[in-house]
Amino acid sequence: MLKKYVFLSFVVCLLLASCGGPKPAVVTTGPAPVVEVMPVPVAADTIMAEPTVREPAAPAIPPTVYAPYLRRAETAGPALPIPANECHMAVEVRDYEGLDGCGILLETDGGNLFVVGNAPRGEPLEAGTRISIGYEYMKNFAGPDCGNADAVIRITCMRLLRVSSGIPRPIECEAYDKPSQWLADLARDYSANYITRFPWEDGRYVYLLETAMGQYLYDCRGYLICKPRKNCLGFIKDFSSGVLIFEG
Repeated sequence: MLKKYVFLSFVVCLLLASCGGPKPAVVTTGPAPVVEVMPVPVAADTIMAEPTVREPAAPAIPPTVYAPYLRRAETAGPALPIPANECHMAVEVRDYEGLDGCGILLETDGGNLFVVGNAPRGEPLEAGTRISIGYEYMKNFAGPDCGNADAVIRITCMRLLRVSSGIPRPIECEAYDKPSQWLADLARDYSANYITRFPWEDGRYVYLLETAMGQYLYDCRGYLICKPRKNCLGFIKDFSSGVLIFEG
């Protein structure tokens, strides 16, 4: 009887152990679960911002250096040259409008200023051109007074040397290493690909502008020497001394 009781007690304990009581924790090892991230939809009309790109700063353009206007109130005029009827003297045609009651004056290379008393035949005098003249002095001139002129002349011979470039007054001659303002403006207007500087007569320089339309040749005072349909390179004496100062 005792054995039977012990046996039954043992069976009951086994049943209780299998049905209840604390269970041991199970640790699972292995790769972490993969979490899938869904892309955020973007509206069709949404404009994505582009990264900002800094453009290199444009090179500085030297200002144009102009020849000063001569003022007789500040400087005395040189001795008057000897006149002659043949075209023997080169002069600059300059606009002195607003200075001492003057307008167009002829300025010699020696620094004299002449009023033209009687307009010559042919094309009118255009500021910015260079001409060669023959002349005589006029003593009894009844026209308006120009206090900045040294003398009044009558032109007896006139020949065009260089046409106007549209620049308001002659430029002081400089050996530009890069285009100054007037050359930069010409390069823009002509869409020039190259500008090359060459030495010229009397210590001056010329600038050859190469464009899709042809070549333009300007001297360092802004005078147009040659333009397309002509071989402007034919005016250059020493090609090896050219210096490229602009490439577009």
